[in-house]
Amino acid sequence: MPILSPRTGDIALTIIIPVRCAAERSDAMERLSFILHDTTRPACTEVLVVDDGSPVSMGRRLRQKCADLGLRYLRIDSETEPFSIGRARNAGVQAAHGRHVMFQDIDLMPVPDFYRNVLREIEVQRLDQFAERFLMFGVIYLTPEATQEYLDTQAELRSSRFVQYLLESDATRIEKFSTGTSVTVWNRHYFLATGGNDPDFAGWGYEDIEYMCRAIRRANRFPLPEEFPLDYRNFQTIGEYRGWKSVYRLFGDMTFQKGMVMFHAWHPVEQASAYVRAKDRNRRLFETKLAAFKASGEEPAPLPMPERGRSIIFRTNPWVYNRWVAPLLGEITLVDEEMFTPESFLEHVRDLHIDRVVFHNPYASTTMEGLYKAVRQAGIPFLVCERGALPDSVFFDDGGFNGESASYAPQRWRRPLDDREEDAICQYIRDHKAQGASLEDQPDRLGAAALRRRLNIFPGTKILFVPLQRPSDTVITHLAGPIESYDNFLRLVRRLVHTLPAHWTLVVKRHPLEVESPDLPGVIFADNAHVDDLIEACDALLLINSGVGLLGLLHQKLVLHAGQAFYGHPGLAHQVTTHEEVLDALRQVRPDRDAVLQFLHYLVFEFYSFARFKTRRVAWKDGALMTATTAIDYRVVRVPACPPLQIEQRQQVEITDRSILFDRYRGIDGNLRRQPNPAPSRPAAPPAKPAAPTRPVIPSDQAEVEMVTELSTLHLSGPRSEPDIPPFLRKFRKLRSNPIMFMRDSKHPMLRAIGWSIRHD
Repeated sequence: MPILSPRTGDIALTIIIPVRCAAERSDAMERLSFILHDTTRPACTEVLVVDDGSPVSMGRRLRQKCADLGLRYLRIDSETEPFSIGRARNAGVQAAHGRHVMFQDIDLMPVPDFYRNVLREIEVQRLDQFAERFLMFGVIYLTPEATQEYLDTQAELRSSRFVQYLLESDATRIEKFSTGTSVTVWNRHYFLATGGNDPDFAGWGYEDIEYMCRAIRRANRFPLPEEFPLDYRNFQTIGEYRGWKSVYRLFGDMTFQKGMVMFHAWHPVEQASAYVRAKDRNRRLFETKLAAFKASGEEPAPLPMPERGRSIIFRTNPWVYNRWVAPLLGEITLVDEEMFTPESFLEHVRDLHIDRVVFHNPYASTTMEGLYKAVRQAGIPFLVCERGALPDSVFFDDGGFNGESASYAPQRWRRPLDDREEDAICQYIRDHKAQGASLEDQPDRLGAAALRRRLNIFPGTKILFVPLQRPSDTVITHLAGPIESYDNFLRLVRRLVHTLPAHWTLVVKRHPLEVESPDLPGVIFADNAHVDDLIEACDALLLINSGVGLLGLLHQKLVLHAGQAFYGHPGLAHQVTTHEEVLDALRQVRPDRDAVLQFLHYLVFEFYSFARFKTRRVAWKDGALMTATTAIDYRVVRVPACPPLQIEQRQQVEITDRSILFDRYRGIDGNLRRQPNPAPSRPAAPPAKPAAPTRPVIPSDQAEVEMVTELSTLHLSGPRSEPDIPPFLRKFRKLRSNPIMFMRDSKHPMLRAIGWSIRHD
């Protein structure tokens, strides 16, 4: 198999195999060759073997074995720690070269074309479009004899022959079968952003299930079953849509019905090992974390992408420190800007080998401005993270801040759009106009005609709309450009009141976060109007450099800007500083339709990120208000030099219970079974002879007596392999690990009634 060079962009899928070679698993070394059973594995895939703490001598042998097989090798020096498959998976994803990653145990055997079909399934299920989607594959567990038979069988016949054994329920060959497995495929960025397998789990069990349950909730592909946290039955026998296993296995059912399955080579399981004994502790931890994620979204911190190096940030607000963006910043260091001079900060950056400095508002203070200018002058890479000019937009800019940035230069966006691209941006414009979204809270929309009537503006009168900005905004204090100041702009507006032609009128809207309007005699104030109504009703806009200017372009209106605006380019907006220039522009200038569409397409589909914001208004200086952003939930993340991350943010279930995937859960009436079938009624007993009166037993005592009776048959025995566990030991383990289900599955009616009376939400 070819070994592709790292970071070439040619790797579509990294297959991650965690392993620890030890005395009890001496076969692990040889089982690495199972991956070669798929003789058609595409060259755009790679296999990464993650060695989680094998003894050093065995680690050297393992590394050489990987080299011989053409597999990548990664070692974690954790030999003094218990084996952690979650730790190995996380490290493997961080080291992966592929955009998608696949988890696979060392005992699993693929058939020819399996990985080619995985790549196809990534496309079919649109994992490239929606990062929170994932794939799962079922596993057929073979008996010892069947494992050898499988290896002796011609490769092209293996899948069909051993699936046939499964369908025939051949217990001599098939130990068990499950479609709810850890054999899964993920978007690498998504996995790292969501923290991967929680490091709190140790030993065997539940680390993958806990991650899967988070992902199931976030993806919202299937309706959640009742009592989702309930550990109900197992993946083979569950027949009711109840508990997390019932929805978990649907993901594996989906690919199994397409014929995609892996085969597990038998090996002994030492139930007494410390690794397996950790399962009970992990189960309790799983239940705790499941509840915490549902209640507050609590999950591990995001994991960095090592290839993204190191970043310095000054804030932990959601603009610069956000789960979905954090992996792209690599290893993050938080500093206080007040601890540095520009010179000492540059020295600190060099000492820590920092790859980029991340700013929110680089002009937030005199100190921050000094550091920003020093970083730019020294040629140190940086990112500016701020709110964009379109609703729900954010920008990550490595070229500067707003109007000073080279990221808006015509060479970035001035190109002909093809039909598909033009249709896409026109659809965005139509959606925006229909939804009426805006950057700040606005009154309800009336429509342009109704607004004109409310403002008593007669038909035939043209409107020059002036959306005022905040005098203290950074774009005013640092990017006022030729107009130089907010006061100068107000003077221009006052001058226009007296110089505009008679068929023009000035309509002014105060910024929504300002509490007082400036003194502008002769204008019409429309503070209680929606900004989109005003744009739709007007014939032209005049502003300094407000983002409202971009909305004006979206409406194909003439936009006149007096300051340094990021959209101030030929064909888009027109620069003015005097009333004469304004009058000339109103007579002669019109926006270039093609240029406007090209610029908007660049912003929407190439430059801006988009998200849902959680905000609140807080008091600011001089009695004004400020919108504080408390959370940013991205649906598109675009950071320069990185592939975009797109998250569906599905609000409604994608696959309803009408799908054939739910047929296993249907009753004879066609509806989903959410409760177990009632136990068959017993024939009525013949009338008993009158008996001597006895002391009545209340139900709770009766239940206790029956439980003691049922448990009296249970005895502990020494360790044995899983297939040989006797029924009484299985019952005892079930009582200890899941007492609710123990009572629900009891043969005694009273115990069943108690079990079903307990909700597990």
